[in-house]
Amino acid sequence: MATLWKTGRLLASALSIAFLSAFLFAAAAAAQQQPGTISITLAGQSMLRSDARETAPKAVPAIQGLLKGDVIFTNLESAVAEKGETVHEGRGFLTPPEALDALKTFGFNLVSLSGNHAFDLGVKGIQNTTREADARKIIHAGTGNNAAEAVAPGYLHTPKGTIALIASASGLIAPGGRATADRPGVNELRVEAGDKENEATEDLPGAPGNTPNSEDAQRILQSIRDARQHADLVIVYQHNHVFSNHSFTTVFTEGLPERLAPNDWLIKWTHAEVDAGADIIVMHGAPMLHGVEIYHGRPIFYDLGNFIYNLTPTLTYIDEPMNWESAVAYVEFQGKTLKSVSFRPIDLNNVGEGQPDIHDPYANNQFLDTRGLPTPLKGARAGYVLQRLADASKPFGTTMEMKGDMAEIKLKASK
Repeated sequence: MATLWKTGRLLASALSIAFLSAFLFAAAAAAQQQPGTISITLAGQSMLRSDARETAPKAVPAIQGLLKGDVIFTNLESAVAEKGETVHEGRGFLTPPEALDALKTFGFNLVSLSGNHAFDLGVKGIQNTTREADARKIIHAGTGNNAAEAVAPGYLHTPKGTIALIASASGLIAPGGRATADRPGVNELRVEAGDKENEATEDLPGAPGNTPNSEDAQRILQSIRDARQHADLVIVYQHNHVFSNHSFTTVFTEGLPERLAPNDWLIKWTHAEVDAGADIIVMHGAPMLHGVEIYHGRPIFYDLGNFIYNLTPTLTYIDEPMNWESAVAYVEFQGKTLKSVSFRPIDLNNVGEGQPDIHDPYANNQFLDTRGLPTPLKGARAGYVLQRLADASKPFGTTMEMKGDMAEIKLKASK
């Protein structure tokens, strides 16, 4: 009897151990199947004119403090000029190669190059910028030696997944700046107003509504579909200057309301990009904050304004108070599910150190290099900027909750 009882105890013990082992194995398997959370930081455009580590070292810690996560993105709104290369005709938003080292020091690991100033040094500037970015292993997209390279996704591989970036630009592209089958340049999305191309360089009174050029649209949408097959998440960037059938200069010089929100064509276009497979859409170009839409569980940032704004003081029509305030967006995905979107408002100092040159648009000096550098906003000004962002997002059905000096979008429960 004692032997039978002992045997029973041993059997029960063995069953308990087996059950526990099975339970732990199942829990471990479930944990492995549960996708991890990936964090993505999206900043405004970086109109960077110098190596800020040398020209504005005191600003570096504040910039680094704003940038965190697995993926940190901006747009470089300049063309790289090697030593001795300058331009004194047209536009001259140029920066040295070391500025890319500064971007890496700040924390950026994903960069769009498809700004309208990418061609400010012509073909040489396109090739300089891509070469120097490649040398520093900065993942980029939006320009190339031909249209195929310019539209091709850049892939950032992280321990938590692969992120694809596709980048384009619309409006104010310099003549010859569009990449073609045999010419280096920018991945341009041309915009048409009836039988006219709307380059945002002139007013088009009486023209019909804007629509994307069908050839460009299909090229970009196909790139998104292709990226969907090779990446865990797809970020689509657009540098847009087409806000209506008025020129960009008219819209901003006259303070027209079109500068405060995306044009109807852009809303339809971004929806098509999400339908093609985009997980995040982010834009610059206004340059000021626009609203945010959550479309089919995917965030669309219609404009994140500026992050670094080394703006020459001669460009007075994009020098109003709202150009010097913005926000950094923090996005979290768990697998394919959007988990959170929050914002931290920033201030960009509009007065640099030293003396400005208010007459020469090509001058590069201490004032310019130390102007428009970000610091976090607090208190009443933080609340004002966040409320403005919340108000701009309401037409898209997006609501935000204020949390101290930050705001978070109230996401609807996924079905």
